[in-house]
Parts: sequence; structure tokens; C-alpha cells
Amino acid sequence: MLNENGDGKIKSENEADMMICLYYVYVPIPKEGVKPHSTFHEKVCQELNLFGRIRISFEGINGVLSGNKDNLKKYETKLQEEVLSLAPLSERYRYGETLDVKYCHLRDDIPVDKQKFDSLSVKLTSEVVSLSGGASQMVKKKKKKRRSRKNKGQMYQKNTCEAVHNNEISTVSGAQMEDKEEKKAVLCLSEYSPAEHLEPEEWNKKLLEDRLGTDSEAILVDARNAYESKIGHFRVEGVPTLLTNTRKYSTIPSVFKASASDMAGKNVYMYCTGGVRCERASVYLQALSESGEWPEDLEKPKGIYQLQGGIQKYLERYGRKDNEDKSEVGIQINQKEECLYAGRNFVFDQRRMDPIVGKDGKAVGRCLLCSIPHDDYDNGHAPSDNKEARCCRCRVLILVCSDCRSKVCPWGEKECTEAGSLENNKRLLYCGTGGNECKNEGNEVDHRE
Repeated sequence: MLNENGDGKIKSENEADMMICLYYVYVPIPKEGVKPHSTFHEKVCQELNLFGRIRISFEGINGVLSGNKDNLKKYETKLQEEVLSLAPLSERYRYGETLDVKYCHLRDDIPVDKQKFDSLSVKLTSEVVSLSGGASQMVKKKKKKRRSRKNKGQMYQKNTCEAVHNNEISTVSGAQMEDKEEKKAVLCLSEYSPAEHLEPEEWNKKLLEDRLGTDSEAILVDARNAYESKIGHFRVEGVPTLLTNTRKYSTIPSVFKASASDMAGKNVYMYCTGGVRCERASVYLQALSESGEWPEDLEKPKGIYQLQGGIQKYLERYGRKDNEDKSEVGIQINQKEECLYAGRNFVFDQRRMDPIVGKDGKAVGRCLLCSIPHDDYDNGHAPSDNKEARCCRCRVLILVCSDCRSKVCPWGEKECTEAGSLENNKRLLYCGTGGNECKNEGNEVDHRE
């Protein structure tokens, strides 16, 4: 069987059944079970011809795979069984209640083969997603020191708390927490559960109710990086949005501390791509708001909520396929079912962005140089072609339209030197205003909006 895709090209039945599987689960994995669990993924993925990236830590699993939809479903079934066997029922699901799986469509505007992973990477990490810049090495060092002490190698202990100090996650013993000064400096995350999960329908309902309330009772918090939110984010009239504009997830703690006044006394609605980052970020915000680091003259957040399944699941419910009319896909938009997300969803796989878009299908991003609407970092190419524009200094992704692209030298091009750019009558491209200088985008707290 053959199908015709959006650009008129014919794709085979196998290609038509290809999908991306995005998933995570927070479940404590015993120290002795990490290696066998890694082998489980390698074996099952090989049997089912699945490729992608899987990260395994003592606290859970985070993965993205490409493959035939039926095989991905088989993988999910086997993984669910594996997860149930990893830890006693009493120790499961501190973050969320189950394995969170989303199946994503491929784009129609680039070849299928360039959207699939061509290899499998299964890595052992210290965290499912890194909320700390140097935690990995620190945790390893502490384990080495305690190896000879009975039961000290286990990550989840009754008298131990997972903590963040100076943006680093470490393991702090109950004895250390007795000191009053230490209590002020250390945030004990294990004392808190993730924020309440809202399904897309609940998210819309509660957000729109808060919008109608007095004194602006809500604030949206985008827990993603600057280059992600530039091509799409939630826009709700009457509700401010905090674009954290980070370069890496581990700087979220600094942004939250600097933005305490924005969130004080409000219902905080937090979202990310698929939900995995908000599980940790929402715990951190709760711990921060109840610690000595929260300004004494500010109220705590009134409530903290996170979008179940993230933007991906939300757009499956309220979005529409790019370049497709709403009536063709049966999506009815009315006041009760309004799509509150505008633009595209940036993804960390071979597609760069998901084909399901938000309200109106209009571009949210802007060309850095001429400011026309533009949301394609790759300018029509597949991300694997490496044609994207990046800052010549800090290498962050930059939105540059096709017309302007021919006039500049981004990082990675052979002529990306002062001499080379002059010879080709082009100028070097940077991430600052007008592309004239590097502002180290996403690495400074002041870049939040």
C-alpha cells in the first residue's frame, strides 16, 4: 500500500506507519538493577528494530525512540511489565502515577529517513533530567566514600533527603539537616511531591477561570529553554507568561529565585515539552517557596499545577496538523475548547519540531535580522542536514529567514571567520539584537521575560 504525503511524494506503507515514541517514568531502580535494566532496553529495541536515546538513572527512565507504530506499542507493553518489576509497590511513582507515553507523527515536509534515529544509545545518568550543573560528579564521589558503610549506597533512604544547594543536587543525611544554618541553605526535595497534574481539558478550564478572577490570579511558567519557547508557547489573554529563557534546564533554580515576586500569591501553571521537566521543577518551586530563600515579604504561590503530558499531549487534543484546515481534521474550536497554545512544539529528536501546531497555525517566531514571522531553524532542510543557524560565539540556535540567511555566516560554516566572512561579503552572525553581538542567550537570569 502506498500513501501520498503533503508534498506529493509517495511513501511506502512501512514509512506511513513510522512514529516517534516519547516517554518517561520516575521509579526508583535498585542499584543492582540498573545494569540488567539497561540490557533489557538494548535487547528489546534490537528485537523490534527501534532506535533512539534512552537515559536510565536510579530515579527513573527517559526515552525517545523511532520505529514502526506496532513495534513501539509492543515495546511499551514490555516496558510497563519491566517497570512494575523494578521496585516494591511502596517505593514506586513518587513523580506521577504511571509510565507517560506519547506517540508523535512525522513531518510531511522532509524525508522520512531523515526523521528516524539510525542508532540506539542507552546511557546511565545521575538524573532523569538534570536539575543541576555539577551533580553527577558530586553524587559519584559521595558514593565512593560511603561504599564501605552498610546500606549507604542506596539512593532512597528514610533518613536521607534529595537536596539542591547552589543549583546542585546532592544527597544530604538527616544528621546534616539538624544544623539550622544548613536548613536555610539546603532545599530538601524529597519532602515534596510533584505539583498537581492537569489534563489538557482541566488545564484550559482552570486557566480560563483564573483569567476571569480579580487581581490576575494566574501566571504561566514555561520550563523550557529560550530556543524552544521562541517558536511556540502558551498565550492566554489576561494571564502573564514567565518565559524562563534558559540555555539549559539546570539554571531553572536561579530563574525561579529571581522571579519569586512574579509568582507570589498566584496560581502557577507550569508546562514543558512532554511533562518530564515539570515533575522536578514543580517540586523545586514548592521547596523553594517554603524555604528561607523565599523572600519573607512575599506570599508563597497560591497553587502550583503542571500540564499532564506537556505541550505534546495538549496539542494532540487541541492542535491541528500543520497546513491542514481545522474542518478537515474534525477539530471544532469554540470558547470551551479554545486552543491556548500558539505556534510549534520544539522537540529533541530528528524532526526538531512536531507537525501538530497551535492556534491559527501562525508563526510565533521572528527572524532575528528582519523581524518577519519565521519559525523554522532549518529553513526547509532536515535537521540532520546541519543547515541550522547558530551564534558564532555561544552556538545557540537562531531564527533567521531564508532571505537573511544568505547574507550572514553562522557558526559551523567554513567561512565563519572574520577573514572568511569579508571575502564572501557576509557578516558573522551572533545571537544579540540584529545579530551583531553575542548576548550569551539563555545563560543569564536577566534574560527571563
